[in-house]
Amino acid sequence: MGRQQKKKKQQHSVLKVKGAQTLEGVIRFAYTRIKNISIMAPPLQMGNCLIPDFERRTRLKSEKVFSGKCKESRKVGCGLNSYQDEKCNIFKILILGTGESGKSTLVKQMKIIHNEGYSEDEILQFRPIILDNLVSSMKYVVTGMRLLDISFQHANNKNLAKKLIVCDKYFDEDIILFPHLEKSLKTLWNDTGVKEAVARGFEYELNDSALYFFDNLDRLCSEKYVPNTKDVLKSRVRTIGVAETEFRIDKLVIRMFDVGGQRSERRKWIQCFDDVRALLFVVAISEYDMTLIEDCDRNRLRESLQLFDSVCSNVLFRNTVTILFLNKLDLFREKILFTDRQLKYFITEYTGPDYDPDLAALFIEQQFRKLAFVANCNKPLFTHFTTATDTTNVKNTFNSVVDIIIRENLQQSTLL
Repeated sequence: MGRQQKKKKQQHSVLKVKGAQTLEGVIRFAYTRIKNISIMAPPLQMGNCLIPDFERRTRLKSEKVFSGKCKESRKVGCGLNSYQDEKCNIFKILILGTGESGKSTLVKQMKIIHNEGYSEDEILQFRPIILDNLVSSMKYVVTGMRLLDISFQHANNKNLAKKLIVCDKYFDEDIILFPHLEKSLKTLWNDTGVKEAVARGFEYELNDSALYFFDNLDRLCSEKYVPNTKDVLKSRVRTIGVAETEFRIDKLVIRMFDVGGQRSERRKWIQCFDDVRALLFVVAISEYDMTLIEDCDRNRLRESLQLFDSVCSNVLFRNTVTILFLNKLDLFREKILFTDRQLKYFITEYTGPDYDPDLAALFIEQQFRKLAFVANCNKPLFTHFTTATDTTNVKNTFNSVVDIIIRENLQQSTLL
């Protein structure tokens, strides 16, 4: 090849490199050159010393430009690979279930376990919520006393109860309970009639945390009160819309989406359905004898069964890992063992023995398994009995859940 031809070819190579300005062009150019030439200069052979200095400088310039573009291509490639790896390590979990099933408590536990808990400022934000829960619970109790026809131990306490019911402001700007309200709460809690009504709270659907708050009344009413972790877990705020929580477990990024469970909130679920790796359905099995807040004629457990059926039958979740949390096991066992509110009186399909929480719980689990099987007989359902307020229980259970999600997603990707 003549000297002029070589010179033109090398100049054309330089122009070609400079023209590869777009990301796609750089990658395509780098790939082509890697296949056909060596980045390093070829070893000197006999006769190479006769190459004029101008041609040698041109060749070295071409190799320098090409080497730079290759480095840029490798950086781009590494960036793309890193992005893909990061995307593969993000697991989106959608938490569904009816209202007050314990979904938000599970999300709080994830923050405590995997996100180093709550900061001091975040903890203080729960103070007005907890005080509101405390007063609202006492209002509910004195209302329940009328339903159960329970009398106050002291007649004067009836007047205190009436004033409490109409009270609509509980604390001052510093989130300190008003003194007269604090005195009323403590007086009422010392009344044997109130204690009897709390003990029979199952009969008028008193919230799960009421007794805990009453037992800690003195601490909660203190001017220097700062909520602890258990107070936060026991607090209750109705979830409106969609709440997202993100945390890491080793190299995995978990994004949990908690959506309101009341009927009015369920229409918002659809916005969370995209790219869900796992569906976590939460059921409060202790509420087998309770009715919905929004529909006093509808049994909560039957509502959960119907909702679970619709979720399992949804084509958007046909290939999504489904995990069932049968939550509030501690309250369920207490109710079956120590009250007359046996499962058969509320779920007539149950024909098992009374006062046997294990068989009763397994029966409820089987009802959900039947629905999942009918919806998709080839898709497994993973179930766990949980107590959402028990951090150790939730931590161990969720570790198992993460293993399940990873394994099932790998199987669906035909990597196993």
